[in-house]
Amino acid sequence: MVTGFYGNFAVSRNGLLAKKYLYEGSDTLIDVRLIKDTYVYNEFDEVENNYWFDFKQKKFLHNIDTFYYSVKFKQDFTADSTDLKVKAFRRKFDLISQEWDKLNDYSSGVSFYLPEMPDALNYMPFSYAFFYNICLQCPDLFDIFLAAKVPHSADNGASNTCECVVQIRSYMLWMYGVKLAYERSFQYVQAIADHFGLEVDFVQENRVDFCWHSNYLKNPEKFFTPENFYKMRVDRFRDALLHTSKKGSENFEIDYLAMGKRSQKIFIRIYLKSKEVIEKGYKPFFFKVWLFNGLINRYDMFCYEFAFLKHSWKSLDLGRLQFYAEYGRDKRYVEKCKRILSEEETMSPDALHALADQLTPAVNLVMNVEYQVMRKHTKSYELIPFFDNSDKLTAKRIYDFLDNRKLICDYLTSKVFRLVEPHEPGKNDSNKSRRDLCAFWKALRSCKLTDTFIPEEDRSLVRTYTRKLNSEVVKSRAVKAAITYGIYVRGINNADPLTDCIEALCMLNDNDLHDAYNYKVKKIRQFNEDELADTMENAVKRSNNLMMIDKDTGDIIFS
Repeated sequence: MVTGFYGNFAVSRNGLLAKKYLYEGSDTLIDVRLIKDTYVYNEFDEVENNYWFDFKQKKFLHNIDTFYYSVKFKQDFTADSTDLKVKAFRRKFDLISQEWDKLNDYSSGVSFYLPEMPDALNYMPFSYAFFYNICLQCPDLFDIFLAAKVPHSADNGASNTCECVVQIRSYMLWMYGVKLAYERSFQYVQAIADHFGLEVDFVQENRVDFCWHSNYLKNPEKFFTPENFYKMRVDRFRDALLHTSKKGSENFEIDYLAMGKRSQKIFIRIYLKSKEVIEKGYKPFFFKVWLFNGLINRYDMFCYEFAFLKHSWKSLDLGRLQFYAEYGRDKRYVEKCKRILSEEETMSPDALHALADQLTPAVNLVMNVEYQVMRKHTKSYELIPFFDNSDKLTAKRIYDFLDNRKLICDYLTSKVFRLVEPHEPGKNDSNKSRRDLCAFWKALRSCKLTDTFIPEEDRSLVRTYTRKLNSEVVKSRAVKAAITYGIYVRGINNADPLTDCIEALCMLNDNDLHDAYNYKVKKIRQFNEDELADTMENAVKRSNNLMMIDKDTGDIIFS
């Protein structure tokens, strides 16, 4: 009998417990032991340790991460339509398209506003699924795709194709919840319909991504090895795509696993969500979401922010050293960390990782299990009317679908794809389909399926945090660009970076300033005004009459 931090556990002779650790890859005892063996944990007092390292173990967080819905109008949108309302609709967007053509800038957009709409949208000539060549963006929140023309049905009759598809973006779904996100986006669709006199026939789901974020797996590279994974998977997919990446000189990590194809009825992905956020350099709001819900702790967030600003997953270990450099108490190691971070001292990736493990705990990983479900599959669902949604009229299907979320998720995670215990002779059934679910999958299926969203009182905090983190990334790029520019125009030099930035500004001529003004006007359209509502209140106010003076000569450098 061995005594652990959370009580007693027995180790069997045949090593079944060890095997369980291998497959599950998540054990509280090991977790706590690894934390307590680090320098920083022993240097902190109890209050500090609770502040930095507290989190909810084996935690799952469910949400709908992407939501597409389609809208069918009663009017005839086929190519030979004689409907006057449809013709007026086409003329309007033909004029807007011509206005965009004059800009001669693919990345720019044209402001689109109707009196019936809550706010202006941004017109972009993006296309979706061939037919939808009109895109109206509400930056960060949703895109409305409209088709000026749709094909006839197979019998050359009225078209069965919906004329409008709306994509609600991940940020809006996590900030407001799927129902409120749908209602806010549909306001704009209804406003467009009302303006042109179009009647909505029905609204239906088009694509729904059900996701489960989790910190359950501490060693996904062990849990998802092909040998283990194929022993546990129960599904009808023919194969699986497994992507690994190098970790140190000899190790690896499994960061992506997929089954099916994106174009098929169901596409399943299991991947390192925290790595995706860092490597792609977007959606940093997830750090706050995970912190609020206990998937990560403040220490994890510190390290993730460091790696995000570096735009590098491999920088996590450097982030851990940065943490110790700021909060560690052993002066020898504090100085060593500072030398490594300033590149005065170099170490191999393996040695760097070993040092990080010695000084600080491992960072909690966030995995994502995601089912992408298309209309081809969901149209066969027989939805149970849990609530009377008849007052939702043309959108009744949407509300019924969302009300059935638990049943749909139960079906997906039990019948479409599930993970069961590996076979143990004499312990469980040799028929894999009859075996019990593994602990990881049991925990996933027991997760509460509520409409996850950020409480209204916390939204401003998340917006400010996201904006600040993104602005730091942009600032870093701007400084590096100014330094590179200085080398190009002044050659190899030893000037300080501030001089490089000032010199870059001083080189601007009237044409540069004109182009900069046009770029700013264009760029503003790509941001959501509501998401930046409190920016100026938090920003440092400076006069437009900026002046830079040479401290040695007193000459005006830039005005």
